[in-house]
Amino acid sequence: MARFIIMALWLALLGSLACESEDSRPDAAVAADVSPGDGATDPMDARPSDADAGVTDAAPADASPMDANAPLGPVVVDISNPQPPPLLSDFRFFRLRNGVPDYNQGVVPYDLNTPLFSDFALKWRAIYLPPGSQIQFHPTDSFEFPVGSAIVKSFAIAPDLRTPEVDVRILETRVLIRYADGWRAFPYLWREDRSDADFFARGAVLPLTFIDPRGQTRTAQYLVPQRNQCFACHDQLNAEGGAFLTPLGPKARYLHRSFPYEGGAANQLTHLAGLGWLEGLPDLGDVNPAFDFSEVATTGTTGLDQLGLERAARDYLDINCAHCHNPNSVQGVTSQLFLSFDTTDRFRLGVCKEPGSAGTGSGGLRFDIVPGNAAQSILHFRMASETVGEIMPLVGRSLRDDPAVELIRAWIDGMAPEACD
Repeated sequence: MARFIIMALWLALLGSLACESEDSRPDAAVAADVSPGDGATDPMDARPSDADAGVTDAAPADASPMDANAPLGPVVVDISNPQPPPLLSDFRFFRLRNGVPDYNQGVVPYDLNTPLFSDFALKWRAIYLPPGSQIQFHPTDSFEFPVGSAIVKSFAIAPDLRTPEVDVRILETRVLIRYADGWRAFPYLWREDRSDADFFARGAVLPLTFIDPRGQTRTAQYLVPQRNQCFACHDQLNAEGGAFLTPLGPKARYLHRSFPYEGGAANQLTHLAGLGWLEGLPDLGDVNPAFDFSEVATTGTTGLDQLGLERAARDYLDINCAHCHNPNSVQGVTSQLFLSFDTTDRFRLGVCKEPGSAGTGSGGLRFDIVPGNAAQSILHFRMASETVGEIMPLVGRSLRDDPAVELIRAWIDGMAPEACD
């Protein structure tokens, strides 16, 4: 219980009540001038198992490069050592080929039907399993991964996201490793020359200017999260009120889609099962896939009826907000706003619900969702805002996700009008 109280206070101080609180992004003027190797473990991280996992100085100039010509041995994930390796290349997960990860044997890429929005960043995701081990299928929750597993997620940007394969620049790579006592998060910041990425717990803000997929010039204050900010999104509470870190994306409904593997396109779930990596996969007809958000991102909402709008909106909120706003997170317990796709209580979903701690972030509005009136709904207001203190989610974006804002507006406006007074 004491740990729960400490954690709740810490999250409140950071302002990380993702949909109903103040902004917790680091100050850009401070964070943007840091460089790999000068970070330090945040003193507010009170987890004993991670207390001495500080930042190692940048590697010497002759460190193994990550380019496509570098030799790769077997993947190295040392769970006997709580310290993260100083360089991303020490894991041997991948090399870069034309700026894009070229994965090692035993590392399998994947994608999500509805991804988490991160200031338009391109993302490459992959899974590593120790030889001979298996992932345990779960119909709704994150899969159970064996000890020694790793989930590797890299973020990149291109000057013009209408042609995202041209002049792509990798920015950071986040590594989740499954230890015997649970998952641990290790962020890596790429060097300017892209020769390697350094373990970097301090976080940074990178000013990025680019053309978005709709042709609009945007400037993001892109967040490379502090290590502690990983906990803010990935932590959940067990029955005793203790916190544990969990992956967000590897769930059946988000993996139920086709992926262009080297040997040809295949459903990701059946591909993993065919490799012997996934145990317990039922018939695919019994797995309901999440909405494919690329439909909204490319063509908008005009082709969706109200049921389609609701499905798309609920899945977007599920992946972007529900890791914080659910009954098993500190933020959910505090706010009682539950944005999971399977929430059936309309009030807990936000319908005619007054927020408990939004403050000035409410924009002067009273209710999270006013059916039939997105303009009077705090949920829509905070998603549309780019103002510090109003923006939602608080960690992971500085820009508005225009297709998503349009989706939420269409969904709320399409509801049967209802007076919340």
